[in-house]
Amino acid sequence: MVRAEIIERSKVLQETAPPLERLQGMKEALLKAGDEAQEIRHLPSWASNEIADQGLYRFALPQELGGEDLRAREQIEIVEAASAIDGSVGWCIHINSEINALVLRRMTVDFAHEYYDDWRVLTCGGVGPGLQNARARREEGGWRLWCQGSFGSGCHNATWTLVHTGSVGVPREGGGSSEKAFLIPRDDWEIVDTWDTAGLRGSGSHDVKVDGAFIPEQATLPMDLFSTCETFPNPTYRNPMQAHYNKGAVALGICRGAIDDLIALAMTKTPWTSGSLLADQPELQYRLGEAQATYRAARSFLIEAQEETEEHLGPLAKDGGRARPEWPVLQRNYLSCVHAAQSTRHIVDMIHNTAGTTASRMESPLERRLRDAHQAASHAAISWRHYRKLGSTYLGDDPPAFGVIARA
Repeated sequence: MVRAEIIERSKVLQETAPPLERLQGMKEALLKAGDEAQEIRHLPSWASNEIADQGLYRFALPQELGGEDLRAREQIEIVEAASAIDGSVGWCIHINSEINALVLRRMTVDFAHEYYDDWRVLTCGGVGPGLQNARARREEGGWRLWCQGSFGSGCHNATWTLVHTGSVGVPREGGGSSEKAFLIPRDDWEIVDTWDTAGLRGSGSHDVKVDGAFIPEQATLPMDLFSTCETFPNPTYRNPMQAHYNKGAVALGICRGAIDDLIALAMTKTPWTSGSLLADQPELQYRLGEAQATYRAARSFLIEAQEETEEHLGPLAKDGGRARPEWPVLQRNYLSCVHAAQSTRHIVDMIHNTAGTTASRMESPLERRLRDAHQAASHAAISWRHYRKLGSTYLGDDPPAFGVIARA
């Protein structure tokens, strides 16, 4: 069982302040962490420890595991606020709280209590895409694994990594697939320095390499581990878009930060050859109004779609709810996630252009916002390409595969 002191620690935090307030109380530290992360290309350990100590990697976990059992709206609000402070910081809070909760979906209860019996548990994920030299071998009591995968965001501070390839599985020695996802403790994998990007530079999304580690049976999960949950009642664990809506929240936060940066700049900058402040110019006022309206519409759509999905799913299937959403509900949900990322990317482009040459200087916060907005919107889960996939379903095409989806 998760130790009583972990449950008590979470309870004390919740009684002290809601997680969003705890996050805002860390703003100055997180700004410093974001600047340092740009230099070292990952979140510094001191910052990750402070985030963990405020419960900000655990807020989506059930209370019986030392979490706060938050629904989608509250998760989105936290991730958005963190990303408005700094995109890379927000990305790490999003991905590591999200993966901590996602891997829970198909765990046994006994293993879940063992896994989360560490206040600073942090799972880096996303190492499935583009697996190199991957193979798995069945052995007594578990599996032995070799692979190198990409996008291990937060790996420098992680206590576990997840190797997951969706419906494909890791190739199995002798043919076929492992039909498993794998959770591997920190001592059994290494970081390969590959993350040298402009956008979300401080997220530390390097490759993770596993060289013959043995994974016991209890630390293996089904290939479809993100599809649903039959154990914990929070409907967020049955939402196929949990990873997507949190990425949409990062994009919203970067956009919100850019709007705030533009307002601050407009109050002090007099553009070259102009005799008035940027704030007094009609072009700025027009674009700021458009930016606010588009951002708020995208935010409302994202939150509304998640709340609709949660209401639709209801309690666990055994208690009369649904294991998975029907397609019309998921269709709107999925579209809201893509729209959050793509519409806010356009806004940040417009803001950067409106600010003029000032925004292109490396010391300008808008320069980093531009890079981060483009990187966030390019993630495969919320890419602009999904507009076509979703658009085709309005014309009668089959929906994209996310586990078993009922088409009403």
